[in-house]
Amino acid sequence: MNYASLGDGVRQFQQARQNLSIKTTLNTLVNELSSGEKSDKVKATNGDSSRFSAIDNRLKVLSSQAFVAKEAQLTLSAMQTALNNFDAQRGALADQLLPITPDSPDFQVTQAAAAGRSRLDGLVTTLNTKLGDDSLFAGTAFDQAALTSSDAMLADIVTQIGGATYAATILSTVDTWFDDPAGGFATLGYTGDTGAQQQKRLDGDSKIAIEARADDDGIKSVLKGAVIAALVDDIPGLDKSVKTSLLFEAGLQLQSAASDVAGIQGRLGYAEEEVERISVAQSAEQAALNIARNLIMQADPFDTASELQAVQLQLETHYAMTARLSRLSLSEYLR
Repeated sequence: MNYASLGDGVRQFQQARQNLSIKTTLNTLVNELSSGEKSDKVKATNGDSSRFSAIDNRLKVLSSQAFVAKEAQLTLSAMQTALNNFDAQRGALADQLLPITPDSPDFQVTQAAAAGRSRLDGLVTTLNTKLGDDSLFAGTAFDQAALTSSDAMLADIVTQIGGATYAATILSTVDTWFDDPAGGFATLGYTGDTGAQQQKRLDGDSKIAIEARADDDGIKSVLKGAVIAALVDDIPGLDKSVKTSLLFEAGLQLQSAASDVAGIQGRLGYAEEEVERISVAQSAEQAALNIARNLIMQADPFDTASELQAVQLQLETHYAMTARLSRLSLSEYLR
């Protein structure tokens, strides 16, 4: 009878290879048990990994789109908050100016004019609100303020008024300054972008327009009213009748602008609804794809635990056999 035997070097090599193989299997099962996913994607998909790859790629796209939608939601929410503050200031100033008449006491006229200047500063500050580093009401010019300072606007308007002290002349000059497309507010007051409205693409087929800039006619109407009130203190030599007339006209201007501001808020609200609708649809698709992905890749914890236990036993047996073989000698063999 012929016997085939292995040399010690070959045996050690086989034992090391077996040891590595068992440890690799053990580590794979440990990873599957902790992650809940199978490690071998080819085996899990029965050799057809294209469907799994398509699901994974779509999930990555949806994750990116969800980030854009979240960013849009934050922007729109911040703009609505700012506009609520803007409209509250408009309403408060209108309520203070409308009761002004030629019979109002001097201190009430003085307080109303001071309120006009203070509110104008507040309105400009609100429209220059930023979310992070991005200006909210400057259109696509995210890196710059929407409006110049109220001081600069008033100084230019006072220059345009010159020495006029009649209410009609002052009101006409203010109207021209705000409505002239080639000067005044268009070139000195508003410092944002004047191109197409800002848009955000939420997915391959849907995009929303964010139609709220500081050069909107409704916002200009509010600023115009506040400017008229603020001018009462900035133009020297006005008699009381002119002052009260200007303050009352400013109140009417602010009151009539309420519907315009509401229209801007309504457009933003529609955009918010669109973002929410698309976000819900994307979340539903993500959930469905994750379920499909789990059905393909999910590792059964009970089966994995059983396999892990079997491999642990195999490793222990391997170590025991290795230890026994390492103690072999001629005397042990002959015993």
